[in-house]
Amino acid sequence: MSETDPKLLVDLERLVDEDRRGDPESLLLWTSKSVRHLAGGLRERGHQVEYVTVAKLLRSLGYSLQANAKTREGRQHPDRDLQFRRIVELTANCAVS
Repeated sequence: MSETDPKLLVDLERLVDEDRRGDPESLLLWTSKSVRHLAGGLRERGHQVEYVTVAKLLRSLGYSLQANAKTREGRQHPDRDLQFRRIVELTANCAVS
């Protein structure tokens, strides 16, 4: 696809450049944008491309396709479960009222 549409890779790299993640010294790169979002951005720029093709192109460029995850690292709050139980309890009481 990139052979028949030479601007495709250039435009894809521009889209992911804004949200590129990873250690600049490392070969592992990833983006916080989904392949569906990137495919939509490429279609807005006039490319006829589907998300499956975008995934293949990203892999060929050295990107690892990662699922969304928490961006804040570190230990979880010790009362995290208690916090969520309290939220459920409060919302259940609101629904009854």
